[in-house]
Amino acid sequence: MKKIKLNISKAASFLLQGAVQAYEPKVKAAQQALEQGTCPGNDFLGWLHLPSSITTAFLQEIQDCANTLREKCDTIVVAGIGGSYLGARAVIEALSNSFSWLVQDPMNPTIVFAGNNIGEDYLYELSQYLKGKKFGVINISKSGTTTETALAFRLLKKQCEDQRGKEEAKDVIVAITDATKGAARAAATKEGYKTFVIPDNVGGRFSVLTPVGLLPIACAGFDIQALVKGATDMEKETGVDVPFNENIAAQYAAVRNGLYNELGKKIEIMVNYQPK
Repeated sequence: MKKIKLNISKAASFLLQGAVQAYEPKVKAAQQALEQGTCPGNDFLGWLHLPSSITTAFLQEIQDCANTLREKCDTIVVAGIGGSYLGARAVIEALSNSFSWLVQDPMNPTIVFAGNNIGEDYLYELSQYLKGKKFGVINISKSGTTTETALAFRLLKKQCEDQRGKEEAKDVIVAITDATKGAARAAATKEGYKTFVIPDNVGGRFSVLTPVGLLPIACAGFDIQALVKGATDMEKETGVDVPFNENIAAQYAAVRNGLYNELGKKIEIMVNYQPK
């Protein structure tokens, strides 16, 4: 496995010698607060050990669902907004050829996204694109009442049923939503859709390693078992028991706090020269 590397050498010219190491006790205390669930926001700590908590059986259930969609669809529309689609989109685009969307791949369905805006032009053009397509829908919404996603899903559901028939459409529409409540859960139960649960304690920005991200990624043809294994390995590499000098997450936190507190560097810019 290729590990994520951290290079903090350039920060040395800004921070006093030993300043980074001086933050070790504070970083360790923060890590322990996370582990013990005593920090603010402790009801949303499901991400902390999310990779290692994913079972082989659960991954297989997601993969089986993806295989069904891949067999029955030439196009899959992922309806969601914010963290409900950005993680999956980022992974799919990062692992794909930059121009793969221009070429129909007979081995993999085309993945397109909706429900992240209310632009009438976008929705109309999407409906035109989907005409004649054997498409399916992954509807991602905790409540089912988010305006952008709810609007897109209603249009997609109708078009899918019109083109494939209600019974066949039922087999290619998947809902990822709350376990027991909400409009999306009620609709999925009524229609008999395959469903997956958005964990209550995992925020949208961390949801890529839940069905929210894993199902679309698997539908695109990528190895979700390898993805989760890599995440699990990095979870171990950055755990509370890993020494500070070997823990890149702890070191980064120390450098960032040093720049913020000692030098007033309050704005951080993430720069990437590779578009994907």
